[in-house]
Amino acid sequence: MKDNRFKEITDSISLRHRFSRDVVWNTGSLAVLSISGITITIVILACRGPLALGIFNQVFAFYIIISQIIVGGLQFSVLKHCSYNQEDLDECAAIASSALLLVAFIGITTCTILYGVSDLIGRIFDSPAVALGLTFAIPGLALFALNKVLLMVLNGLRNMRAFAVFQGLRYIFILIGVISIMMLGYPESHLPLSLSIAELALFVALIFYINKNLFHIRLSISPGKQVWFRRHISFGGRGFLSGILTEMNTRVDVLMLGYFMTDTIVGVYSFASTLAEGFAQIPHVIRQNVDPIIGECFLEGNRKRLGEITKKIRHIFYPFMFVAGCALVAIFPIIMWLVSSTGENRHSWGILAILVSGIVVASGYRPFIGMLMQGDRPGTYSLLLTGSVIGNMILNAFLIPALGMYGAALATASVYVIEILALIVLVRHLFGVKL
Repeated sequence: MKDNRFKEITDSISLRHRFSRDVVWNTGSLAVLSISGITITIVILACRGPLALGIFNQVFAFYIIISQIIVGGLQFSVLKHCSYNQEDLDECAAIASSALLLVAFIGITTCTILYGVSDLIGRIFDSPAVALGLTFAIPGLALFALNKVLLMVLNGLRNMRAFAVFQGLRYIFILIGVISIMMLGYPESHLPLSLSIAELALFVALIFYINKNLFHIRLSISPGKQVWFRRHISFGGRGFLSGILTEMNTRVDVLMLGYFMTDTIVGVYSFASTLAEGFAQIPHVIRQNVDPIIGECFLEGNRKRLGEITKKIRHIFYPFMFVAGCALVAIFPIIMWLVSSTGENRHSWGILAILVSGIVVASGYRPFIGMLMQGDRPGTYSLLLTGSVIGNMILNAFLIPALGMYGAALATASVYVIEILALIVLVRHLFGVKL
């Protein structure tokens, strides 16, 4: 009995140590990602102005959303099933390979269609530069979706060091691409080519790492993979909208500003929203480390442990996010002074303050938004995000014409809070877990 109790204590200490180590690695990755993302924004704004930044960020918004259509929710299936089969790498190889085959097929089809309608998108947004930028980003779209699957393999297997490194590399590669394109003297519409360059480099690196250190990815069709085709399609189909809607929720403001306003105004707004988005990645880092643990709790039927984990993280996380948010808002005017003296950019501080306020209020609960997926409720998760996106679009449609950039920020911040309130109610009702 004493031996069993001693083993439980040592296992608990080991798990806490591993979780803390993983969080440190992913926080470091977040720092690299955020610094690289902010640097990309600063470089474009300082060298080419808000017009170029507006064009790049509108293309990037389409890029992120369409990539989620291509991945089709299959990344969530890979995350869940790899976390459930952490001890069976052969099965994980079948899980990953089958998902990659499906994503490749969807990617080729979707990218072909997008190429055909890129001019139409440019006309809708009254921006030929956005249309041309989309065509340069198309080669990277399918690769982005494939990379999402490969990254979820690492996440599901709790190989968080590698996951953190590769997450950070994506934005480093984009930064290198942006700087290279500008140094070569290409126009603003060519900047999205950096997205395709980055995804190709990341794909090669991920394939090499996984084949060398985890398992061999074989893209042949076998009976074992056919079973996973059906499982991925079933799970991904139920959670298909969640990936699209998650990204749409962070891009609705940029896209609707692009529709109502000019590329230059989008650029001014984007500078503040990019910093806010980097700040919002902090809860996402915690989620990436919590998701596999939540999956284990559901597998074991240990709802009590779920409640304890959420409470501990929330009590530590809220004070940290409040202090970090205040610091970001306080130093932002200095950043603006260093980067640009353009009068249009004076509005960015107010936009950032509104967005950061919404992020801080919701931050204590956002690490657990994946609980619906891990609890095998992908359809409910999709419904939650559908409501968020529709609400976001409605608020933006009303507030942008009335308040301009401030309306977009207020709509986005409000949706952060509303989404979390809905999550609290759903988790208690479905799982009996009090967040």
